Amino acid sequence: MKRHFLTTAAALLLALGAVGCQDTVNTVENRDPAMTPDSVDTRAFSTDSFCRDRLALISMRRSTTPGGVMMVQAQIRSERYGFWSELWSGMTGTNPYHVLYRFDWLDGSGMAVSTAANAWQPLIFAPGEVKFIQGVAPNARCRDFVLSVREDPSAR
Repeated sequence: MKRHFLTTAAALLLALGAVGCQDTVNTVENRDPAMTPDSVDTRAFSTDSFCRDRLALISMRRSTTPGGVMMVQAQIRSERYGFWSELWSGMTGTNPYHVLYRFDWLDGSGMAVSTAANAWQPLIFAPGEVKFIQGVAPNARCRDFVLSVREDPSAR
């Protein structure tokens, strides 16, 4: 009986210790923001199967520069946090997440505007981390955009 009690107590202590070691990110923001953001419909966000369950789009906002060029900012959060998610991500080698992102700019007719700045940009997400991705349109003719995020194949 005493042996069963010690085994159960040891298992309980091990489980409590593992739960207490989880690494999460705490975020604080202003209670009364003094801004009026121009939110964007989230249909302009596309991901691959790797990022679909790992990253979440929190918000997307649009603004214009003093020169009249569209500027976009996306707030993205890593959805994998907590002990079991981090353990699994560590065992499979997908922690932290190495992703690539790109803004594709569209003119008023919906046609893609090709520029040299259309290259994929690297980004690394730690579990639970929130990042802001910003893009500026190449010219004032751009009226819309698509933000694409995919797994970085070179990080495997």
